[in-house]
Amino acid sequence: MNNDGERGIALVFVMTATALLTALVGSLTLVVITDTAVATNHREAVAALYAAEAAVEFALAELAAADDWSDLLDGGRSAFINGMPDGPRVVGADAILHGSGRLRDLVPGSGADPSLSVAIWIADRSAEPKDEGASVERLSVVGEAFGARGTRRAVEAIVEKADTSAVRLLAWRELP
Repeated sequence: MNNDGERGIALVFVMTATALLTALVGSLTLVVITDTAVATNHREAVAALYAAEAAVEFALAELAAADDWSDLLDGGRSAFINGMPDGPRVVGADAILHGSGRLRDLVPGSGADPSLSVAIWIADRSAEPKDEGASVERLSVVGEAFGARGTRRAVEAIVEKADTSAVRLLAWRELP
């Protein structure tokens, strides 16, 4: 029996199967790379959110210990400053940079990601217009965290002075 017309058909089947398997492996590799990037971005975003929350918690502890919040808005220093300590750093109409630096310096020994940096902003949110010499009753405290590859998360807490050694939390939200 002569199969001259079917010569080489096995080679065609093997080449087709090889091409299909190569395409399948290529698409699976692309899916794995994409999923790994998404998981990494999510992990960094969650770490940045927790870092921003830690910065706000640190600031709230400092606010509880402060006798007069007006001093903080007039250039009082936080225990957490990494950089030039000269004078208040004002942004916009009323926000003051209260503290900034690496998260691992804020929470030593925590094993925090060394790429995470935080900044703490405070602003007067008192209900009454501020008269000269009037005390600050309500503050906005914003903690921002900055991580690798442009990751940024921020949270804001609105607080008021409850008594001489406490802070009452009125609102807490993640900022866009």
